Amino acid sequence: MYAVIRRYASKERGLTKDKLKDLQQRIDHDFVPMLHDVPGFHGYYAMNVNDRELVTISICETKAGVTETTRRAADFVKKDPLKDALGTPEVFEGDLMIVKEAIAAR
Repeated sequence: MYAVIRRYASKERGLTKDKLKDLQQRIDHDFVPMLHDVPGFHGYYAMNVNDRELVTISICETKAGVTETTRRAADFVKKDPLKDALGTPEVFEGDLMIVKEAIAAR
């Protein structure tokens, strides 16, 4: 399995709690559905870091899958109202060395 982490820093305090909340809704309703047809897609996570950064994680079965999620994320951000508030993301992509998930309690 592969993962990609994208870290978007705020440009000159362009992010606020309210703007991030609005972005959260757009990501959930508009972006995440675009990932469901990426071959081998496993999951997507977005994290608000101190109302100053957005960090996202995509997990796929293959390297090609995470590369495709990054391409789609770039397209999404280009069209998003917050595009001028978000900096160019730092992108970390790699092979997951360990994957452990909690076992559901019965």
